Amino acid sequence: MRSAIRRALLLALATGCPAWGQFALYLVNGSIEQPVPPTYAFGAVEPGSSLTVPFRIRNVSTAAATLGFLTVSGNGFALSSANQPSLPVSLAAQQSVDFAVVFQSNGTGTYTAVLASVGISVTLSATVPVELTCQLVSGTGTLPLAAAPVDFGQVQIGSAATRQIIMVNQTSVALIAPGPLLTGAGFTLSGPSPGGTLVQPTASVAFDIQFSPTADGVSAGALAIGDRSYPLTGTGVGVALPQPLISLSLAQPDSAQQGTVAVNLAAAAAIGGTGTVTLTFVPAAALSAAPEDPGVAFASGGQSATFTVSAGAVQGYFGAQLTAPFQTGTTAGTLTITAQLGSNTNRQSIAILPAAVGVTAAQAERSAGSIEVDLTGFDNTRTAGALAFTFYDAAGNAIAPAIQADGTADFAAYFQNAAGGTFALKAVFPVLGDTSQITAFQAVVTNSAGSATTTRTSF
Repeated sequence: MRSAIRRALLLALATGCPAWGQFALYLVNGSIEQPVPPTYAFGAVEPGSSLTVPFRIRNVSTAAATLGFLTVSGNGFALSSANQPSLPVSLAAQQSVDFAVVFQSNGTGTYTAVLASVGISVTLSATVPVELTCQLVSGTGTLPLAAAPVDFGQVQIGSAATRQIIMVNQTSVALIAPGPLLTGAGFTLSGPSPGGTLVQPTASVAFDIQFSPTADGVSAGALAIGDRSYPLTGTGVGVALPQPLISLSLAQPDSAQQGTVAVNLAAAAAIGGTGTVTLTFVPAAALSAAPEDPGVAFASGGQSATFTVSAGAVQGYFGAQLTAPFQTGTTAGTLTITAQLGSNTNRQSIAILPAAVGVTAAQAERSAGSIEVDLTGFDNTRTAGALAFTFYDAAGNAIAPAIQADGTADFAAYFQNAAGGTFALKAVFPVLGDTSQITAFQAVVTNSAGSATTTRTSF
């Protein structure tokens, strides 16, 4: 019934809207707009890879018009959630909205879809050929080889840097790996060629590319695999920057702590340069599905900080400071700090162990018929449940046994979408009698790592 109502509403918008012909669809390439023909081909997309195409809808008339709907219908095609416009939207004359269409499919063959909006209908197509999918191995996993040039970074003349490429069979048939061909000064195949290897479905074959610069400056090359070509780039430097050495200052390896990182150099720098320190956090196995913790960050913001090295220096500077403050977040797991300077890296890891709930603030206030208790804190296990509240009179005597409550379900529902382990709890207790006789409280919050008791708080 709901889908029928929705279709009827879309039909009413389409037939009743006077904006037909007022909108035009364009491809977007930087500042360049190109009108989209009635049929537009995405081209060939490797199995399992994705291709995102940016579009723009513009009100080309001299009057305001309402853009009421925007759909993409077809297997493998979808509107990108990253910049999907909120509809309906009124567009003034020549005003526009941007969006993108993503195509991805593991199945080989030809795919079509219809991109439709007010007065617009365009047929989209894409082909997934029967071929291996090429990926670049990075420090955090794999990336589509076609996403960006393979960058070898800065490499000292006389040294070499290596990047690994894997060819994955994401089709349902065995395929023969083509032999990779390299062009460009300094780019060579390291080790045997995988050409001719029979790659079964779901299997892969790997090979290494080595960049050995012979001159200063940027070198460009290309990797050809079958009928596809991928750009390569690397920069030769005459003198290498020294090895960075991380120096951490952290009083306790716990959640909700602030520490500092400094970068020392293994030797005095012969040349100046710029490096980065990056925070990478992997939550504990039990929290692997939890949203990313924004509390793992530098005080300056984000999870990376830039430092500079001057010629002759033995330390890096973060602006005018020798250290960069960072926070450990509020989630149990492993925090890794990585410093990179040129082609050299150094890393240290800190285990943030599960801990009892940390209560950072506790307060209460009374009204004529109730007491409201407010707790603010963090639970790096995201398992808080049992609660107990004890209230005291002005003489310090407990008014009654502790009031027990089970907050397991409420905490679980909250932490399912919470970024980090911070929480704010509000509990209201009805009171029969004079609330002014209640002058203090103490709370106990229990999680899988133990129980935490607040100090006795007067109010």
